[in-house]
Amino acid sequence: MSIKKTLFILSFLAIANFSTAQEKYSPNWESLKKHKAVPDWFADAKLGIYFHWGVYSVPAHGGEWYGRWMYTPDRIGWGSTIYKQHKKDYGENFEYHDFIPMWKAPKFDAKEWVDLFQGMGAKFIGSIAEHHDGFSLWDSKVNQWNSVNMGPGVNVVKAIAEETKKRDLKFMATFHHGFHNLFFAKQEGSVLRPASRHLLSYESVETPQEERLKKLYGNLSYEAENNIWLAKLNEVVDEFLPDYIWMDFGQRYIDEAHRKQFLAHYFNKAQQNNKEVVVNTKGDFFPTELSVVNVERATMEDITPEVWITDFILGSAWCYDKTKRTAIDPKKAIRMLAEVVSKNGVMLLSAGPMADGTMPIEQVQAMEKIGAWMKLYGEAIYNTRPFIKFGEGPTVLKRDESDAWNAYGAIKKGLGNLNSKDIRYTTKGKTVYALQLGWDAKDGERTLSVFTKKNQVKVKSVTVLGSTEKIKWKQNSKGLTVHQPNKKPLEADAALVYKITLK
Repeated sequence: MSIKKTLFILSFLAIANFSTAQEKYSPNWESLKKHKAVPDWFADAKLGIYFHWGVYSVPAHGGEWYGRWMYTPDRIGWGSTIYKQHKKDYGENFEYHDFIPMWKAPKFDAKEWVDLFQGMGAKFIGSIAEHHDGFSLWDSKVNQWNSVNMGPGVNVVKAIAEETKKRDLKFMATFHHGFHNLFFAKQEGSVLRPASRHLLSYESVETPQEERLKKLYGNLSYEAENNIWLAKLNEVVDEFLPDYIWMDFGQRYIDEAHRKQFLAHYFNKAQQNNKEVVVNTKGDFFPTELSVVNVERATMEDITPEVWITDFILGSAWCYDKTKRTAIDPKKAIRMLAEVVSKNGVMLLSAGPMADGTMPIEQVQAMEKIGAWMKLYGEAIYNTRPFIKFGEGPTVLKRDESDAWNAYGAIKKGLGNLNSKDIRYTTKGKTVYALQLGWDAKDGERTLSVFTKKNQVKVKSVTVLGSTEKIKWKQNSKGLTVHQPNKKPLEADAALVYKITLK
């Protein structure tokens, strides 16, 4: 064999071996399940935030599903009111894409938004990449319907990603586009039809725009829709490589082969860049061996063996709604965070900016109040793990059998009722944090029954975060009895934190 031929074969083998080394994951479940679903950074983070901002922010009424309900006259319930209101506000011939030129964002400032999110205490910060409506928020080469080509003229994903990474925070991109092919279609009972035809009539659209509209409104074949679903994800992975790609329920309508291809590409890209990344499953579109379970606006019944995540609304709706200018009660948000973390969960909030890029003042104030508490007492949340029991107290959280997420273990009823009689536990090393979910002006004494001799938990000392007072405490066969300090610490109306050091 000639030297030249030998060198060629050796070079080929070297390249093949290098490629194999770099491509750890193949698009099959056996290979993909080798991915570590929950890296330490995610288990430690506990609190994240992103936002719903898009074309639907222009009408600012009826939520981020406005584009569907404006074409749905026979929708039972609140959807039908949007259909009528849309025609009243904009006329008979005003289509969803007509909102795009109206979406201007002169006040969008990524630094200002990330300042707010970081100030709230979020350890991972996200940008919505694409919602169900088919409009991308980055400079997509596969989808001309994007926020750089038209509308605000802003690469939203890039701006938030760069600002977040400057601060050594984790970056998240959210994708809801698995439902896009069905979003502008009618729903027949509970059966959603692949490649359904949306409700627009193309007779009224000028010929040069017709093909572009098909892509926006999901009026492509099922095969084409699957291909563009994957292409969009690959663009964001290749350019931004998010630490976390959050995915909405609609991914279950995507062909399984495409889902596997996405995961293999994402995991391999992360492997090549020495990055530990996260995906979630909202339902069963990904196996739980490789993904984090997501339940919407809910908690779990008890401590789970694996980390999970739940998402809540910061404002009155997922996106900005001009008819309801309210925000989450910061005290309730903090109590829900304690509840979630005590059961091995992570909490994600969604802000709803106005179309012009302004963050509504009521949401800003809520973030500031949450941040004030986190700054003082975050050690009881960040980097913690569940204790031998998640908590105790009179508030009972119940299952709602009619709720879609009930099938995945989620419970909702009673979440808003958590109060100062309820305790939630977290732990870190030899320290246990007992979070009393509010300040009790009438009864400052608590007996924490988990600290009994039966559980072999011996207490060395008790302090209260934010207080310099000496705390009265006693451990006996009934548990650990503790007394609130006489003076209420700052922000303790949301939650008071006992720091319990074990022997």
